[in-house]
Amino acid sequence: MWSNVGFDHATGSFHEQIDLSLSPITNIPSRVMVQARQISVFSAATLTGRFNGAEIALIAVQNMIARYESADGRPGWVFSIDREAGALNSVRDLYAHAFVLFALAWAIRLEQRQAFFDAADRTLQFLDAQLSDPTAGGFWDSLPRLDNLRRQNPHMHLFEAFIALYEATGDPKFLERGRKLRNLAVERFLSANDGALREFFFDDWTVSPANGQGSVEPGHLFEWSWLLHQYQSASGEEQSESIAAMMRLARQSGLDEATGRIVDEIAEDGSIIAYTSRSWPHAEALKALTTIASDHGGGGDLAVAMILRRLMTRYCPPSLKGGWHDQMDADDNPIRPNIPASTLYHLYFGITAVEEFLRTP
Repeated sequence: MWSNVGFDHATGSFHEQIDLSLSPITNIPSRVMVQARQISVFSAATLTGRFNGAEIALIAVQNMIARYESADGRPGWVFSIDREAGALNSVRDLYAHAFVLFALAWAIRLEQRQAFFDAADRTLQFLDAQLSDPTAGGFWDSLPRLDNLRRQNPHMHLFEAFIALYEATGDPKFLERGRKLRNLAVERFLSANDGALREFFFDDWTVSPANGQGSVEPGHLFEWSWLLHQYQSASGEEQSESIAAMMRLARQSGLDEATGRIVDEIAEDGSIIAYTSRSWPHAEALKALTTIASDHGGGGDLAVAMILRRLMTRYCPPSLKGGWHDQMDADDNPIRPNIPASTLYHLYFGITAVEEFLRTP
């Protein structure tokens, strides 16, 4: 579906959303982050032989570079383009740049074009020159800044991109960049006492609104656990303590193992803040539980089965023919009236992690 209904063959780019009748929604801006996520999925699917998406992925990455990079004449990637009006949102967003690098890593694995390496180098130069914080470490969320907070989430995806670039190129500079973000996460984002990974911070990386009162997303606990496992495999540097702490909190406070339901937000003490439940944390839980050894909080065939059942029935019912409900309310009623393309990245890598798990002797 996403190579047909979800792809605009006239422009060589992916649609931002489709509606629940499975028709594309075209009157909204198109984010570079969505292009990047879809490119990574179609590249990965091609490389593993699950789907022949090479042509679409390569067309899309070429058009992503042509349309979004320096679209306003300045370095970096614009946030979005209005397809109808042609207007640009020229904010330079760290989260979006992280996914651009992630997409370029997958494109390089698909075909080693110099243009992809050059685009990655220019993106890194922009991040270092314009968004890095040499004083407190890490990067600013955007240029210009849109509020007075800093977030762990874009740093997590930049960490993911550096691991992907290392896997694609073998260049140790990407592993070193990843190491710096790993250190920032363990020293600033993660509470070593209880495994709480806080979401929001002030400029000096103190927790917002205060230490002990931070917001925690179970989906990100699973996601960081999996990424630290990937980093451990690439670097040989042990990450077991941090992984075990986050997995323990995610399973004890964020996941109902009897139903497979994962809530959207908890407090540092594990109490539930938001009883809503999005699709993507379930996919990230599948990646973590099927990849990480049981003594570090992974494993548990029953938990995997229940999460997968929930994902494939509640969120991805056959009636949507390859689409999904993005989020449920506290009573498990769908909230969102459309299907965001951005979720495919989570679902693809989560479901294929289960496939690989089942194939392992």
